[in-house]
Amino acid sequence: MTKKRFGISVEQRLYSKLDEVTKRLGVDRSTVVEEALRNYLNDLSHLAENHTCCGLIVVENPDAVEMERILAGHKDVIMSYSHHHIGGRCVCTIVVWGSAETLASFYSKVSKIKGLNKRFIPLHSD
Repeated sequence: MTKKRFGISVEQRLYSKLDEVTKRLGVDRSTVVEEALRNYLNDLSHLAENHTCCGLIVVENPDAVEMERILAGHKDVIMSYSHHHIGGRCVCTIVVWGSAETLASFYSKVSKIKGLNKRFIPLHSD
């Protein structure tokens, strides 16, 4: 497979983490970035397809007030929601089902909350 070379800029902290992971795993940065990009694009491209789908959204350390506001506006696609405190951190798991367009809108709003880690994982599509 032909590879394309390009440059990117990332925060120093993220770069340091990337270096640490590559050293511990004994792989090069390109391998890690390529795999991460492949997985991320696979998960999110699912939301770009016009279909009904099911997925899991995992959110770590959301702003509770903002998260509740977003959840209240999307009750029609939320099948299950749980909030856990694990090791001093808040972790929310949200099972969603609906049109990819609606789920993409919901995920976009969640993504705008500052200071959180989040991930959409597609589970099923019709």
